[in-house]
Amino acid sequence: MKRQDQMTHKERLRALYERKPTDRVAFIHRGYGFCAKNTGYAIADIYENPEKSYLAQAYTAEQYNSDGEPFYTFVSYGAWEFGGEIHWPVDRYASGPSVARRPVSSPEDLDKLTLPDPKTAGCVPYAMEFAKLQEKHGTQIAFLCGSPFTHAANLCGTETFLKWIIRNPESVHKAMRLMTDHILSVARYFIDTFGKGRVLARSAAPTESNALISPKQFNEFAAPYIEELHAKVLEMGAERIYCHICGDHNGNLERWAKIPFGNPGMLSFGHEVSIETAAKTFPDHIICGNLDPKIIAQGTPQEVYESAVRIIEEGKKYAPGRFVLMSGCEIPANTPGYNIYMMQKAVEETGWY
Repeated sequence: MKRQDQMTHKERLRALYERKPTDRVAFIHRGYGFCAKNTGYAIADIYENPEKSYLAQAYTAEQYNSDGEPFYTFVSYGAWEFGGEIHWPVDRYASGPSVARRPVSSPEDLDKLTLPDPKTAGCVPYAMEFAKLQEKHGTQIAFLCGSPFTHAANLCGTETFLKWIIRNPESVHKAMRLMTDHILSVARYFIDTFGKGRVLARSAAPTESNALISPKQFNEFAAPYIEELHAKVLEMGAERIYCHICGDHNGNLERWAKIPFGNPGMLSFGHEVSIETAAKTFPDHIICGNLDPKIIAQGTPQEVYESAVRIIEEGKKYAPGRFVLMSGCEIPANTPGYNIYMMQKAVEETGWY
């Protein structure tokens, strides 16, 4: 039965961060392109027009009673920031930007790269403009902390980068060093601008998935840099880290558990990692997930509702008071709006503590 919320969205999120009781399971739908189409904006506006991006996300959150706040994102981060080129779609409603030219085509090109100025690199000026809107509207200020491995792969392309793991491992480490140092410079820029304890570091780790690399490769090429990045960003004064551990990371979870995220951090998972496994592996952090976006986008409303209820019950059982219902990855832009409503309905009818 639907009940009246006893907390505002800000109160509910703050309670999660402070490990205090909440009235119900929090809900974040997770979809940038969807927000644009839902409000009549071009999908490209999500990436290159901070004001429209902020409004599209804020209006959609209001419509679906979502606890999520607007955040800036950028696909294929890393290439443009190090001197590559971005292609903006001719049909601005078709998709977001893609990489037109990568800054690295051979291992030797890495030696030509220098750390970019974080104030002018690629999409960072857009992210800073967006962060100032977050401050203006009193919502969570955040920056793209990212994953060094995923972003380093964008320098030359994921396929090439994965080949280098076998053929040129020293080049992978060189790229990882560059990208880690770049992200740290961006972190310093945002934390110095807004102050310690006010900025959320946001990241995602899709290329580290076991669908692409083995746990051994994760431990050697990705985890040490992620651990260093997180520790230093938190030491700088980031409030906490939100990380989307994207795809099948079951073989990596033992190593992820040793990486700092803050007190608490916020971790979201794809449908490949069960809520029970996530909750038991990360007992001190907020757990988000993990409704399959394919079900949300292509399933019937009843299928979406039933899947959401099942996941809510798992969250209440295995991560009580620290669970957020969320899509297991970004939902497609053409997702039926009614299916998002069914996620909302499931929370409002079955998510109470």
